[in-house]
Amino acid sequence: MTHSLIITAHPSSKGFTHEIAHAYINGLQNTGKTGEIMNLYTPEWKQDYLSYEDVQTMNTLPKVQDIQSKITKADELVLIFPIWWGDAPAILKNFFDMNFGAGFAFRFLEGGKSEGLLKGKTARIFTTCDGPGFVFKTFPGLTRWGWNLFRLGFCGIKTTSFDILDSKNKKSRSELDEFLKKVAERSGE
Repeated sequence: MTHSLIITAHPSSKGFTHEIAHAYINGLQNTGKTGEIMNLYTPEWKQDYLSYEDVQTMNTLPKVQDIQSKITKADELVLIFPIWWGDAPAILKNFFDMNFGAGFAFRFLEGGKSEGLLKGKTARIFTTCDGPGFVFKTFPGLTRWGWNLFRLGFCGIKTTSFDILDSKNKKSRSELDEFLKKVAERSGE
């Protein structure tokens, strides 16, 4: 049975990010798949920002071990976040800094090459922004390429979809509900 780890990064409990997460998990339940939501702003999952004296000790922190265990058990990661300042919120980037370190998510090989250690896992990304969608379609490096190549792809994770709800604050409730319908449909793919 496929299991999804749904990671949200929005500080407000009323943020549309959380509606997207619930639409996805409801869609999973309709297909017989399982999933769980990890809200990075809750005390259970919130982490201090990366700071270390010895990089070798990072993977031994209890919360890092808990999160890495959840990542290991998941077949699919679902990242849901707003785009701020052209990228994900800092808390989500810190999530990668803290939990996707060398020896867990990748390793360096001789000759300066690297190998992703999370092969076989997939990822979906759902993001919102208030800016116009043509900016992200014209300049996909702002978001899509960065995630596909430099974060997920570097770790061996294959991105299966990347959906942006642009101009979010200008959307009607029915347009938002249409996006949520699309989210639920993605969970069955």
